[in-house]
Amino acid sequence: MDKKQWPVKVPDYDFVGKTVVVTGSTKGIGKAIAMAYARCHASVVISGRSQEECSRVAQEIRNLGGIAEGIRADVQKLNEIVWLRDQAQQKLGPVAVWINCAGTAITKKILDVTEEDYDLVMNTNFKSVYFSSQMAAQKMAEQKNGGKIIQIASVGGLKGSNGLSLYGASKAAVINLTKTMAMEWSRYGIQVNAICPGYVETEINKAVFENETFKDSVIKTIPQRRLGTVDEIAAIALFLGSDLSGMINGEAIVADMGAICG
Repeated sequence: MDKKQWPVKVPDYDFVGKTVVVTGSTKGIGKAIAMAYARCHASVVISGRSQEECSRVAQEIRNLGGIAEGIRADVQKLNEIVWLRDQAQQKLGPVAVWINCAGTAITKKILDVTEEDYDLVMNTNFKSVYFSSQMAAQKMAEQKNGGKIIQIASVGGLKGSNGLSLYGASKAAVINLTKTMAMEWSRYGIQVNAICPGYVETEINKAVFENETFKDSVIKTIPQRRLGTVDEIAAIALFLGSDLSGMINGEAIVADMGAICG
């Protein structure tokens, strides 16, 4: 495998023989994390709601010399989470690392939020994390080989955000859930941690940041005066999934270049 070909810059961790499931991994941060794990020799499951997109990203990884399977699943539905978990194990082996990246956001003032908005955001951002983690941990506990569960939360779960009440509430719930899961599952050798990114530029929000006035206003709130990258979030996810993170459990790691402190 020629690592120079890979479109990500990450430390040289070695995940040979380990199966990693990444939900919401057909684009954005999820895709970068999946690519990073594959580059470090993990067998990676790409998952999202489009089989075509899952297969496309899995093929990208295979073309680069990695090991990957694309498995469609809607992680808002428990039966599809179970399907994803069992298919991952059947195709690539017992899951060592499960990463919850699937997410969405709706920008509305609280007085304008509908029940449909609530269900969409909370089901995608919180219900999916709750039951995906539960199903992954269930199998890890049965197999008695430990494991790592990583949630992609947000700094939005640590502070108020005008117009993002649902998003912030869902991410705050994920952060609290992470701490409780870490407490309950440590006895099984399972570690659960969350990453809380600040502003990260992806293909999803690229159009928004093409507005230079808006981009400048955002950057002025960040002490490092720049946006984050998906590679930087992927590097944190690699560390949390590695043996080097053995002392880290129940943490919500903020990666916002000092914005909260600032």
